[in-house]
Amino acid sequence: MTHSLQMEDVLKNKHFARAEVIAGSNGLSNLVKWVHILETYHVEKLLKGQELVLTTGVSIKQDTEKFLLFVEGLIKAKSAGLCIEYGEYIQSIPEEVIDLANKHQFPIIVFHEIVAFVEITQELHSLIINQQYLMISKLEKYAQQLNKETLSTQTPSHLMKMMYQYLKVQTILKIEGQEPLFIPNLSQQQRSSLLKKIEYHSEDSCFISQSIHLFEHPYAEIMLYSEEKAITEFESLILDRTATALGELLIRNLYVEEKKGIEDAKWLEEWLEGKHLKEAIDQFILSQWTSYVPKGCTVVLTSISEMKRNQQLDKTYLKLYCKSIFEQYGFYSFVVEKNKFLNFILLNKREQSSMKDRIYESLKKIEQSDLITNQDAFHFKFVVGKLVDQVHHIGESYQSALDALYISRKIKTSSYFYDDLHLYRLIYQMQMHTDLHEMVNEYLQPLIEYDEKNNGQLIDTLEVYLQTNGSKQETAKRLFIVRQTLYHRIRKIESLIGEDFMDGEKRLVLEFMLLSRKFMANV
Repeated sequence: MTHSLQMEDVLKNKHFARAEVIAGSNGLSNLVKWVHILETYHVEKLLKGQELVLTTGVSIKQDTEKFLLFVEGLIKAKSAGLCIEYGEYIQSIPEEVIDLANKHQFPIIVFHEIVAFVEITQELHSLIINQQYLMISKLEKYAQQLNKETLSTQTPSHLMKMMYQYLKVQTILKIEGQEPLFIPNLSQQQRSSLLKKIEYHSEDSCFISQSIHLFEHPYAEIMLYSEEKAITEFESLILDRTATALGELLIRNLYVEEKKGIEDAKWLEEWLEGKHLKEAIDQFILSQWTSYVPKGCTVVLTSISEMKRNQQLDKTYLKLYCKSIFEQYGFYSFVVEKNKFLNFILLNKREQSSMKDRIYESLKKIEQSDLITNQDAFHFKFVVGKLVDQVHHIGESYQSALDALYISRKIKTSSYFYDDLHLYRLIYQMQMHTDLHEMVNEYLQPLIEYDEKNNGQLIDTLEVYLQTNGSKQETAKRLFIVRQTLYHRIRKIESLIGEDFMDGEKRLVLEFMLLSRKFMANV
């Protein structure tokens, strides 16, 4: 016994021994979920889809217009087919109705003699119910076998082969960042043709798909495609069970990968510190991804503090989620925890010209995810080190990421990237190697002392005046003061640091020192 009743199965019933298919013979694979007796030609609100409709035609008789409305309604309602009893009300089917049914592959079956509709419905309903019981039993058996296989395998293809052996329907598995898996296997030309066919006919009943989400991200998709017949409810349920099992397998594999990352932590730390030669790094990468070709790399760093709940679980969840997003945007990634920082080493696998944009988009997606927005467990900011060409320069990217994190804590910046910090990178380096505080005082000390003694605002006035390129009107507007007050302040500034403060190099130095003062004051 099959798991679903089709129109061709109905014709094998004893009551249909003398029945005749007069239209829509190409639709005999249509599924029948229920049998319904209808004696009205207004059917839109009476059907749910896939019903076999029986009628004597009492409301239609030989009215061609009503007949067409009736059959059009059945087709729109996605009925399985129509059985008509020839007799008192209908003696023939209009050619227009036959043409309509053939066009839509909608089976019309006629009885040339009086039949017992009650007996037909009883027998077919019993058959459908028995098939439902059988389907549930087989589904339970499949689920048990699937659970057993899931525990003993690490390979998604194993579960896909098991599903194919059960259904004998073309199976396709698409995992993020990997080539689609076809079971049974197809030539490259057949693969392309099938994927194109699915793309243009994704709403057809011969195709069904199930997405697998990991950490809110669509990580994989399983598809079933049948050239000859519609996908059945049983096949849909098998697909759903398999997708759930595959999701569990994929998440388990990711956790295994995370565990391996912990085992590799010391080696990765040494890589960040620049302690490995290029040859050793290449060998390490190729042991993970045999097809890797260098196309640029960088370090993304974030500091995590005050993990308020299950610390290790949350941290592991964050690592796996970030890795899945980076994978989506075209990066291989390693992650290592070092000095209370999570460090992601990103290896680009797409065109290098779009690398920075893709990093930006991936970090935006992570920050906007429910993992971040709906929880208070994580307090962190992402920064991105230098984008470097060679894997043995990762240490340089890592150090610049640390610098970027330090700078981002000192100033307000919307950028993630070390490369976008410009003047602040120079200020930071000067702070590291010179007495920057003394240099700031050399240029700004008279104004600072005046403001402290007189509760003045000469520093703020100078900053805005420089920002507006010496526009007195705009400066007064921004400071919410009258022009006369501004004139007085400018004269005071000139008396303290010189009338030439707006000239060439001195102006540039003053602007730089104002930025440096803010940086050191952590404003």
